Amino acid sequence: MNSVGDLLMRWVSELGGGKVADLRAGVLRTARGRGLNVRDGAEGRWIRDMSALGHLDVDWRRGVWSAAPPVLTRLPFSDGLALITGRRTAALGRAVDQAAEEWAVVLPVVNETAEGDIPVPRSLLLQYDTPDELPERADELGCSYSPCAALQTFSLLPDLEPGPPAAPPAPGNVQTVERYDPVKRTYEPADSYSQDGLYRWRGADWSRLVQIRRGSGFQSTEHEYGVYLELERTGTGSIRWQPESGAGRERVGTLFVDWGAPLPPLHARAAVLCTGLQPRFSSVAETVRYDNVPRAAAERLARSLRQELEIHHPKSTATGRTN
Repeated sequence: MNSVGDLLMRWVSELGGGKVADLRAGVLRTARGRGLNVRDGAEGRWIRDMSALGHLDVDWRRGVWSAAPPVLTRLPFSDGLALITGRRTAALGRAVDQAAEEWAVVLPVVNETAEGDIPVPRSLLLQYDTPDELPERADELGCSYSPCAALQTFSLLPDLEPGPPAAPPAPGNVQTVERYDPVKRTYEPADSYSQDGLYRWRGADWSRLVQIRRGSGFQSTEHEYGVYLELERTGTGSIRWQPESGAGRERVGTLFVDWGAPLPPLHARAAVLCTGLQPRFSSVAETVRYDNVPRAAAERLARSLRQELEIHHPKSTATGRTN
């Protein structure tokens, strides 16, 4: 485990949990100490990526994190391939190495990393003969067993709802108010906050508050959920699905999500666990691509975010947009 991603994975696994602020600082310090030239916010994106991969559980509101328990799970519609996710302590590493020597075909897969970002660890895929053997194999590895963590996570996705009523900006913080522009996909300084929309500002303790305005009142939310509430308000679609073209593979395909509409953490985890790999990014189409996603699961994800899933067919371009 020599890469920066694998090194950080071992560190967070042994650490077990703590404050998100301390984790950010430690990740950034390690990346820079290893000579990486990282962009602003890379440490936060690394934490979100690790959450999507199933390695970390993060409570962003409370500002705390913990290493997720190790799990051996099958990938959906991928006969013969399972994924090891969750924390990777030294003990788990030894168990995986021993399994590779004695009975397992372990496939470490390097995840793609965007320029200026911090690498995540290699994904560990494991070949198997029959699903019946996996519970025993999980026990040998020191993991829990889940028949399919991806499909289980899709079934747990909450329906999109605004949070409870919230107070408007305090007079002393009005100058920090910004309104989200869904076209530019960024927050911009707001002259007022009387219109419906997604807003953010600094609280009395300088923490970032994100709220949605509807009518005369504000409701608390988080950025990703707030973006989808705005997309619903404006009638904008941002999620597409394209089936695979291979014979017998029409039930699974690729989920495309626009850059400006990042999936909430649990939704991102459900989509990522379909392969156990980082999603791919297209700078041309400005989309995020999740492979091996069953159509029924994609429909469930879109419905939970109040989106109508657009179905594209194999004649579409590789970016998910039709010609």
